[in-house]
Amino acid sequence: MINVVERQVNGRGGALPRGRSKNYEAAARHRRRRARGWQPADQLAHAQLQVGPLARSYWLAPAPQPPAPLIVAVHGSGTNGKDMAAFTGLAQRGPAAGFAVVFPDGAGQVWDGARRLPGRESVDDAGFIRALVENLVDDRTVQPWPWFLVGISNGALFVEHVARHGLVEPTGIVLVSGTTRATSRIGAARPRTACAVLSIQGTADPVMPYEGGRMGGGPVIGWLAGRRARQRGELAEDRVIVGAEVVGADWATANDIPSGPNFETFPTSERGLHVARLTWSAPGHRPVVLYRIEGGGHAWPGGPQYLPAWLVGRAARDFDATRVLLEMAREETGLSGGPASAR
Repeated sequence: MINVVERQVNGRGGALPRGRSKNYEAAARHRRRRARGWQPADQLAHAQLQVGPLARSYWLAPAPQPPAPLIVAVHGSGTNGKDMAAFTGLAQRGPAAGFAVVFPDGAGQVWDGARRLPGRESVDDAGFIRALVENLVDDRTVQPWPWFLVGISNGALFVEHVARHGLVEPTGIVLVSGTTRATSRIGAARPRTACAVLSIQGTADPVMPYEGGRMGGGPVIGWLAGRRARQRGELAEDRVIVGAEVVGADWATANDIPSGPNFETFPTSERGLHVARLTWSAPGHRPVVLYRIEGGGHAWPGGPQYLPAWLVGRAARDFDATRVLLEMAREETGLSGGPASAR
């Protein structure tokens, strides 16, 4: 959703001004992003993979010493894999931490959630992720285990859905500014896989409400996102999400953790923002951790304030979501065994 909204708000969604080339616009967009804190992702390898009748594309930041553990980072609606790399800094920081990181492109810049959208019968997003991981394992770019699936916004809804329904079996998932659709949870109230879960959600997110309910975004974001959803053929019930703490408790149940969560708070230097951490854990079981960014908006914490706060809420700059997810992945990488021993 990020790029689509940005173009609409800043008037860059139509034809280019006379005399301006696409290269000019790309360079200008790059300068704007760098100014707002986007990290460069120019050294990524771009490749395609045939999945059914479609050639699917992705961007790869290989680890210095392959085969390495893998992170699959899934972008939000209206963006692409290279945007996700720049937005999160994972193109540089993932390999520096010993991981290969791959950034797949969604067909039409969106990921199907609880159902395939009309006109996308040939699009198999879950199959794409499975094939992508298998391909990287086959060419010895990555290890078969562990691997992690990360998503933001629409990408987070997709990540949670495919893990909840057992369509993929990662070591861990990371959900940022998005939880799961209510329609997905109806089909699997208890997730069918067990994995480590890291969730990072803002309590003042106007797009994906922390307590759950209908996806919104105020008069501008809500209208644009709603129009795009209708164009894609989403139903009204597709736009209802589940609260962050309910999703956390679901995964604690899947991981056979009998109690929790433990609750901690952390001050920040940002006025009006602080962080709470809810942890469900038990010896021998993969943990579920929810960071609640009090006053945080629809953003990647530690990433850029890509749109004004009055549109998408505040991006917490003191909280480094990329660092936290890499720490979780490093810790889980030390665990032995594959999917069969995930509990």
